[in-house]
Amino acid sequence: MKVSDLLKVHVDDVALGGKAIARHEGRVVFIDQGVPGDDLEVTVTRVKRSFAEARLERLERPSPLRVPAPCPHVDRCGGCRLQSLSYPEQCRVKERQVGEALRHIGGLTPEVRPLRPAPEVFHYRNKMEFSFHPGERGEPVLGLHERGTFDRVFALETCLLPSQLSVEIVRATQHFAREHGWRAYDPRLHRGVVRFLVVRHLTLSDQCAVHLIATSDEIGGLETWAREVAGLSPAVRAVTLGLNPSRAGVAVSEEERVLLGEGTVTERLLGLEFEVSANAFLQTNSRQAEALYTAALEAARLRGDECVLDLYCGTGTLTLLFARAAREAVGVESVPDAVERARRNARRNGIGNARFVEGEARRILREWATKARPEAPTPDLVVVDPPRAGLHPRVVARVAELRPGRVVYVSCNPATLARDGHDFGALGYTLVEVEPFDLFPHTPHIECVARFERAIG
Repeated sequence: MKVSDLLKVHVDDVALGGKAIARHEGRVVFIDQGVPGDDLEVTVTRVKRSFAEARLERLERPSPLRVPAPCPHVDRCGGCRLQSLSYPEQCRVKERQVGEALRHIGGLTPEVRPLRPAPEVFHYRNKMEFSFHPGERGEPVLGLHERGTFDRVFALETCLLPSQLSVEIVRATQHFAREHGWRAYDPRLHRGVVRFLVVRHLTLSDQCAVHLIATSDEIGGLETWAREVAGLSPAVRAVTLGLNPSRAGVAVSEEERVLLGEGTVTERLLGLEFEVSANAFLQTNSRQAEALYTAALEAARLRGDECVLDLYCGTGTLTLLFARAAREAVGVESVPDAVERARRNARRNGIGNARFVEGEARRILREWATKARPEAPTPDLVVVDPPRAGLHPRVVARVAELRPGRVVYVSCNPATLARDGHDFGALGYTLVEVEPFDLFPHTPHIECVARFERAIG
């Protein structure tokens, strides 16, 4: 098998991450598009000893599981790569992927509960990031990245994941940017001004914030644009300009200027209110996040007299929810702004038995272990909600040294959950059960709530 070979293959499954899996002469072939049961013609793009990668050229015979994709951008956009697979089958695939990851990566065989499907399969996202890019004639193009690229953007006609208001804001901004000659940032040449448009329309509170991220404030008609965007709906409560002159291709601002409103919006989750700023993390599917957090609370099995330690607590969402059910909750977070927001959220909700510690989890746990910090808690329960990379092995070890009776792990990556689950197992913790959740229909992403129990002794 060589690069550029043309192959005819039958798709057997979908891999964790969303690529189709086929086999050709004993070698696994990962294909950028395809659903189980498809017969495809593909071009080989990469060859390794045990696998190859290929690009779809032609759908020769569609699978009975294939459904018409409603999005006009499905062939260009890399976001909803499972859109051509029926939603019930998407859920079955994701549930199976969780069990396989736990077995094959971690050697773990816990009870995997049925995956909890999303109540809404479209218009569920409360936050979307859109990118600017110079067009062929230098005009600003605002939309989403083409599949598999970082430097190509197509103009957005519509998107079925966010609210209709979010799409209207993108269209209005696209028109305004062209009319006023905004200079789009080029990620290869690192020149230009406007970089990203972030729209956060919170589902449960119906509050919307619009964040323009640029290298400078040299943007024509900026205040007029803010007023026009705010005029689209009373839901628009905040419009900001975030400055990010770095070369990093992330929609995060280093400095923020409020153009309209107070700069923040508020979401309501399980009876609590959470203030959300431009850079703050909040689960992007509010309705399903309530189900996820409810499952985490149920997995904790609290009596009410426990001390809960919440690592990677962000703006305190889980910390405050656990504080309502426990004697005390302590959140640890490395981002100073997030810690300040968490403390404000505690005051907003009148929760006095939660406190927050600023610092990287690995360092804070080490200092607590060596008694370098006098305020070290003695947790009965540890909650972890790490990024996709999962936990550092030292964090796993430090958590085990604290000897909590139970660990609740909220995961956005089954592969790193499996790896960390193996590490916990070596330190005396048994992975008892995992419940998967689909927060992101039509995408390959999977969330899980996992419960670990410490062996007696």
